[in-house]
Amino acid sequence: MKEHSNKIHRRVFLKMSAAGLAALAASPLQFSWAEGADLPTRNKPEKPVLLKSSDLEVTLDSKDGLPYGYKLLRSKAQFRGEDYGNKIRVTVCDRNQWKFLPVPVTASTVKTTKSHADFHFEASQDGKPAVSFTVRYHLDGSTLTVTLEDVQENEGFELIEVALPHLATVREEDGAAWLAHGENGGNLAILSQAKAGSLPPNRFWGNVLASLPIVMIGTDRAICVQEVTAFMDGTALEVAGADGHRRASLGTTKTYRVNGSGCYDLNLDPGKNTLNCGTNHTPNLLIGQKSSCRLDFITDVDVNGAVDWLDGAKFVRQHMPAIPTHYYDDKLAYGIHCDEPHFEKPGATFEQAEGLIAKVAALIDQSPQIVHLWGWQYRGKDTGYPAVAEVNQRVGGYDGLMHLMQQGPKYNCNVTFSDNYDDAYKSSPAWNPDIIARRPDGELWESRNWTGENSYIVGLAKYMKGPGLERVRYTCEHYKLRESTHVDVLSYYSIRNDWDPAHPASGVKNLLEGRYKVLEEFAKYKVDVSSEALRYAFIGKISSFWYPPSPTPCPFGGKPIPMLATIYRKSATWGNAGGGGRRATTTPAERALNLLFYNASPHTFITVDTDLRNFIESYYLMWVPWFKLNHRNIETFHRDGERTIIGLEGNSKIDLDWANKTYSVTLDGVEVARDGSTFCPVDDERIALYSTTEKELSATLPSGWDAAKVAVIALSTEKAMPLQAKTENGKVTVSLPAQQPAMVYRDGEKAKKRLLSAG
Repeated sequence: MKEHSNKIHRRVFLKMSAAGLAALAASPLQFSWAEGADLPTRNKPEKPVLLKSSDLEVTLDSKDGLPYGYKLLRSKAQFRGEDYGNKIRVTVCDRNQWKFLPVPVTASTVKTTKSHADFHFEASQDGKPAVSFTVRYHLDGSTLTVTLEDVQENEGFELIEVALPHLATVREEDGAAWLAHGENGGNLAILSQAKAGSLPPNRFWGNVLASLPIVMIGTDRAICVQEVTAFMDGTALEVAGADGHRRASLGTTKTYRVNGSGCYDLNLDPGKNTLNCGTNHTPNLLIGQKSSCRLDFITDVDVNGAVDWLDGAKFVRQHMPAIPTHYYDDKLAYGIHCDEPHFEKPGATFEQAEGLIAKVAALIDQSPQIVHLWGWQYRGKDTGYPAVAEVNQRVGGYDGLMHLMQQGPKYNCNVTFSDNYDDAYKSSPAWNPDIIARRPDGELWESRNWTGENSYIVGLAKYMKGPGLERVRYTCEHYKLRESTHVDVLSYYSIRNDWDPAHPASGVKNLLEGRYKVLEEFAKYKVDVSSEALRYAFIGKISSFWYPPSPTPCPFGGKPIPMLATIYRKSATWGNAGGGGRRATTTPAERALNLLFYNASPHTFITVDTDLRNFIESYYLMWVPWFKLNHRNIETFHRDGERTIIGLEGNSKIDLDWANKTYSVTLDGVEVARDGSTFCPVDDERIALYSTTEKELSATLPSGWDAAKVAVIALSTEKAMPLQAKTENGKVTVSLPAQQPAMVYRDGEKAKKRLLSAG
């Protein structure tokens, strides 16, 4: 797995050229004012253009082609549009002079129908017609869709982007105003307390919010939710103004071409200058996807009498794609780190891996597992790619791998492996420079030294038109993959450009013709693909991601909210390395708080040197409750100081006290976990018991269970043993040693015979 920081480093940011800054984050930063200065105000349009439905009235400025205001006709609530009197700014490339200058434009013509308004713009440079385009506003009910249409480029000129960073605005004077965003899990800021600023650029994608391109502004009466649906369009959210007069605005940058003069972070080795800049020969890559965003104006979606960010999140989740498969819902997924070239000895041979899987199976009572083998090929992790024809001899070779995979079902385990379609190595027998992506300067895209040799980045669009197809077939058939595999990095870089003059491909082209093609080809062999990082472009395509975006401090001084977890809860599952979360995590309780808040399962690797007690502790404290909660919609959210309570459908809730580092989980009205202890149903026949300390644990017996028939058995890698238990008042109570997993069985006699005979 390639772990990366999402934030751009200040020293890197300051080194960028003006063109590089424009390429990364021009739109949110173009319109800024000195702290405390009076903000300009847009005048009422002399010739307004009106769009009206039964739900919403939109007033547009016929001169500038920008929204002036919005009226929600049922609630009488209002939002301001572009509130500063700015014009749309266009970045045009003069290829002959290799100039990239932002140009303010005004509408030359306006065409309207009942449902949409088309504003046509013409941009010139040095008196020469350069480009023309249309910004279309389409109104349907309470949804306004904004698209870029009819782009025409005159000879020698190319359109790069169209900046509309202030499509909707709220002012502090408007009342109980607020703003929220969800890219790093979710944050909410009250406008009267908010710090001036904007969403910071991502080090790789600038103002593109790759994980969750959702921002909101609102009051206690109504909400404007913006969803940027084009994968390479930027998202803007900004706070400006002095105390008492703050404004919060949202908007977008419509990207038509990738800026060839930009300086880009290619994720090279730390400490090196990671920026690579284009030259006058660098192509301005066509994006190849219609530029679009939608603004939804809503009120009390859940009809609970309050209008807040949760209404916006509930609205958005309604049109998110359903999870493609529920295959991963009840399975413990983890990696076994078999080998790397610099390891003195393998982390686990295939024979040792079977021993680990067997021990885990005994300790989780044969519950289902998915095991990804890392370093199974050539000389270990990150070696040999893009070839996959040789199995690492040091850990057991092909026969050892196939034996392990065949033994997996004995432990209720699907043994598969982690693959990688992004990295290639010169030492590989399949090395071919023709499949390697090109950097902005035209050179081969040499990347980082992950485990002993610098990798090169594969241009996936061209690769999947050639040897990539055969690689998928060979992998599935030769290694007899079944049901699932993991392809590392694939989802992390949902957009990754290739500046190859012979085969130019924007991030969108590489996504549609490369990354999606990998998924489609594996699906032909009935193999589902999990991948690395949760990304918007893969929602509805990938079901299981190994981790979500890492929460970071809110630039507006806001507080964390589970926006991402609310929106994606029924669209995907995701994990988190080391617990992740809002704050540094060092204890099981702290990890549990973060995982429960962000709806993440643990993300874990093991070797023969791993202390399985800690691994199994993660399973019982975090996985077991997560299995029951992860797809239950968030219905309520309440914050009381440092305490947050997340209400879930089905009379369930998560109660987190961040100050005291305590938590409790309630499932179907019954508490099932608290502060380092779990007493949670696993299925209709079993209840899991676990505690970090020696403790008397009680679990509520589900309806229909006969207390006289239940039994409790302590699980072990050596021999399962019965535990004394008492049952009264619908509960079973057990004195449990510290870190001792146990199961309560509905049919105790049957369980004893099975487990004791196996032991």
